[in-house]
Amino acid sequence: MSQPVDRFARPVRRCQWVIACVAGLTCADAWASPVGPQPAEVVDAPAEDPAPQAQAPASRSLLIARIRVVGNDRVPDTEVLAALAREELTEGAAMLWPEDPRVRRARERLLASGNYTSVLLRLEPIRGTDDRAILVVELAEVSSLTVTDLYLGTSKMTPFHGGVQVRERNFVGKSLHIGGGFIWGTHPATLAPGRRQQAGRLFIEAPRIPDTAFGLGGTIYVFSAAEAYRVSGLRSDPSPDHFRTFDYSRIGGILGMTFPLRSDLELAADYRFERVNALLPEVANYVDPEGQSTAVDLDIRDGVHRLTSVSFGLEWDGRQQAAAAGKGGRFVLDIQFSSPLVGSEYEYMKLIAGGAYTFRLPWRHWITPSVLAGQIAGAAPRFELFYAGDLSDWTPGREMGLLYSTRNPVDVFGTGINTRTFGSTFARFDLEYVWPLFAGTRIPGINGGHLFLSSGVYTIYGGADERAMWRAMGQRPAPLGFNANFGLRLETVVGTLDFSVGNILRRTPI
Repeated sequence: MSQPVDRFARPVRRCQWVIACVAGLTCADAWASPVGPQPAEVVDAPAEDPAPQAQAPASRSLLIARIRVVGNDRVPDTEVLAALAREELTEGAAMLWPEDPRVRRARERLLASGNYTSVLLRLEPIRGTDDRAILVVELAEVSSLTVTDLYLGTSKMTPFHGGVQVRERNFVGKSLHIGGGFIWGTHPATLAPGRRQQAGRLFIEAPRIPDTAFGLGGTIYVFSAAEAYRVSGLRSDPSPDHFRTFDYSRIGGILGMTFPLRSDLELAADYRFERVNALLPEVANYVDPEGQSTAVDLDIRDGVHRLTSVSFGLEWDGRQQAAAAGKGGRFVLDIQFSSPLVGSEYEYMKLIAGGAYTFRLPWRHWITPSVLAGQIAGAAPRFELFYAGDLSDWTPGREMGLLYSTRNPVDVFGTGINTRTFGSTFARFDLEYVWPLFAGTRIPGINGGHLFLSSGVYTIYGGADERAMWRAMGQRPAPLGFNANFGLRLETVVGTLDFSVGNILRRTPI
């Protein structure tokens, strides 16, 4: 995916951004290959091109006579010049040609602001001099206001649900990121009691505090859910007639800080706190087709209680140079810890790790293998468990933390994956092929587009007791699922528009 991890806009489902729950118009796809060139850090020579076979010219000092900023319609010149000044690149300063390490650092500072899709620094010679030059900063700005998610769908459980999330990247001209969103659904069909599911979220983030390398952010959110659980029928039957719902609400927030360890490596720390109010049924049983009744564990405490957690994340992002070097990767590790030690009434640890590496093929297409896995130890609440629908491109997943469908993944291999809903362990491997079609168009608002084809496998399973139950039933404790998708992605000024087979299947009430 082309966007960095949004730690503050998506704090509640901490694995959702890595499991590719892409909904319509989105910038959330964390592992996609880059589709257009990103300029490498370049300082153009003010001298003539060297003759063939000539040795590289020796470094020499040039005086910056003037700095010219181009391509910034939204961000003021003063903000760009301030970023350069932090690396001592100012008018009258000396810099080395052909390569000055401050150029790379200044470019990384500007890209880290989130205001630009590309940054290029180069030198222009001044006629009649050989020791003075103009430093030109060429910028390609992102849209100030972007749509990060557009929710719109229907299912047999919920006739309609919709919502939107937006993000402003330069609030009051101070490079502050502010945004939020909401989602709303109709009453679930055929389910009782079945109240409407809705949620809202607001966040603010300073990616870099002035004169420091740290970032701060915070989010507040509220959820009103009517979670479905099975009471009858085959475990693979998605008909809402076989389900009932229980209600719970959540209200809370998250505070976080980021610490760059180096230009492509970042450490983050978050503290989350929320109030949960669950209204559980007096009896929750599942009656199978043979008439045998078993108790259903709803994986949540009854009544009003607290959930707090601390999280630590480590992210290495080497994709910025993918177009220049023909390869680039990303690795993310996220650890969440909830315990009475941090004020919580739950006790569990949640680990998610994922990595992807993109290669440019000789014919200029891209291929990206990726792997993602997660493990929960302890008793996590239902909304923190891994959800099978999040792993399949063909199945509705969580949308802003809510479930609007009772459909499980399609069982291509006949392993029983369509009988699984939640798990404490998952793993997924994917291979994506990207065919860039165009970059830049005469159509206003469309910046580029590419075709993509992906395929992969995944598995999800629960704890030891659940695995023993499946073995006793003669089924695989860790079923294997198949995943594939094909479609067109358009890069627009407000986000990524996804026309794909998976997008249609996720929204079709089948």
